[in-house]
Amino acid sequence: MMINTAIARVRSLYGDKNGNVLIFFALSLVPMIIAAGMVIDYTRAAKTQTRMNAIADATALYAVSPPMLKLSANEVAAKAKIFFNDQVGEMSGVIYGNDVSVDVVDASAATVDRTAAVNYAAKSVNIFSAFLGMDIVNVGGGATSKTKTAPNVDFYMMLDTSPSMALPATSAGLLALTKKTNGCAFACHQTNTTKSDPGSTYMVNGKYVDYYYIAKNDLKLELRSDLVNSAVSDLVDVAKAAAVSNKAKYRMALGNFDYKYHSIQDVPGDLDLVKGKVSQANLLVVCRNNQRVCDKNDNDRNTNFTAAWKGINAILPAAPGEGTNQAGDTPQVVLFLITDGMRDEDNGGRALGPMPTSMCQTIKNRGIKIAVLYTEYLYESASDDWSIKNIRTPYLASPEKIGPPLKECASPGLYYRATTDDDISGALASLFQKAVQAAHLVR
Repeated sequence: MMINTAIARVRSLYGDKNGNVLIFFALSLVPMIIAAGMVIDYTRAAKTQTRMNAIADATALYAVSPPMLKLSANEVAAKAKIFFNDQVGEMSGVIYGNDVSVDVVDASAATVDRTAAVNYAAKSVNIFSAFLGMDIVNVGGGATSKTKTAPNVDFYMMLDTSPSMALPATSAGLLALTKKTNGCAFACHQTNTTKSDPGSTYMVNGKYVDYYYIAKNDLKLELRSDLVNSAVSDLVDVAKAAAVSNKAKYRMALGNFDYKYHSIQDVPGDLDLVKGKVSQANLLVVCRNNQRVCDKNDNDRNTNFTAAWKGINAILPAAPGEGTNQAGDTPQVVLFLITDGMRDEDNGGRALGPMPTSMCQTIKNRGIKIAVLYTEYLYESASDDWSIKNIRTPYLASPEKIGPPLKECASPGLYYRATTDDDISGALASLFQKAVQAAHLVR
């Protein structure tokens, strides 16, 4: 409709006998066309500057990326210029004479506290405005980025060493043990071995032995408890390498739990020192079935999460720091929980089932991250009549009830579920790397 109206208006002017109207209209077309052309030129210039600003942003971030942090400031500045020029070289309609500066400054030689500033100048080529002698429009801009070295972190390791962690580490081992013990999947570690005791009805050289002996000495099996200890020991080496790469300080504390919490290294210390103490996180040894202490019946309530959380909470700092090297600051804190997640404790009556999670939130509310490695409590392991009725059916049958509370307990992205035959060392190392990355985020 508007176009038709404009056409009609032009026709009426053309037919107008008053020549001055037509002359004024013709003269007005020239500045209108020039004005429209200038708008187009400046729009192109604005788009050119927007795109070059985006390239400057990318260049500034490139200069403080992890690979670049391993290089000197001068090396990074040179590489960043090449990065910027390569990107701009793909643009059209721009006159650019490599007029870019990249200033990379490290606050100190001891730690990475890097700032990268990128500034550029270029010209956007005009099309319409060139008729007025305005061939180009100057464009320019810049970007600045800043990063610091990875924060210092104290890692608190809390290992489940209750009897259920005596599950064979592989499916082949699980099959071998259940076949040897007529259906028992766990290598229960007992001191009282007599014919009348369940879990100790296997005879070697005229003596009754427990199922732990069968697994370790007769079948030569690795148990999950063995793999967890090896994984923590391996993790120390991973942490040492990461500390060097990230130019950060990492320390570690260590404890284990069964019917209570046992502190092995309650004050975070040197990684090698802790590595030498990992073997102290031993699987719980009991007297006999239903009796941790001989002649004191406790129904094997030997996985006390309530006591474990109280124990570790008393050791954790009330208010962790930001992990900087500034005077008065303290390390960030990450708590690692490695467990099969099955609770069995005396809590005013037998409390059996998923781990309670209320303390998890209390700890996270203090700014402490929680990483959880769930060594899955297997459906197949609950094989005897009592376990089928009290564990398998209510908690392990689909949908299983043990894993979800552990995932809820973990901080975002710091949960890993490992089942039989999984690489627990690899899983723990992966969780560690995720925890280190999460520590970079501003809280």
